[in-house]
Amino acid sequence: MIKVFNEDDYNIEKDGLIRNVDGSFMFIPYMVGVNDVVYNKFLKELLKLDWLHYKLYLVGGILEGWKTTDIDICITGKRDKQLPELMNKARKLGPFDMYWVKSLEKIKGNGSRVWKFAKSHDRWGPKADQWSGKWKKDGLFHMSDKFTIKNNREYKKEPLLIN
Repeated sequence: MIKVFNEDDYNIEKDGLIRNVDGSFMFIPYMVGVNDVVYNKFLKELLKLDWLHYKLYLVGGILEGWKTTDIDICITGKRDKQLPELMNKARKLGPFDMYWVKSLEKIKGNGSRVWKFAKSHDRWGPKADQWSGKWKKDGLFHMSDKFTIKNNREYKKEPLLIN
């Protein structure tokens, strides 16, 4: 993970959470909204990667302005052999929860829905149970899941193109 904040500036008990970042547990401070300094430092590092023909969209808590310790990124574009490598590089940079979807339209809206997506990994850590899904020839782990709203939150923002 790239050092984008000084842990000594935070109270580990109340200013964030211990999160799994690329298989290692570390403190991540809470981030709130797209103007958050820590979020913007992580984003700057992410955008240094050459994302080729892929489009990256910010979704989830940061976009909605909720207090969060992860950065949800939806990737669209024709899959090729470079996508899993790019996604793995991003995982090493920080608390990015990245997934590829065939169509951005499939992730929009509130309410329970089944959606299909793919990640570059099949579990949070080497000793964790594998998620429900399967590896495909494109080098991604494909899953279907029922999207459920957490904590009665309503998603109001459209995905935000960030590259």
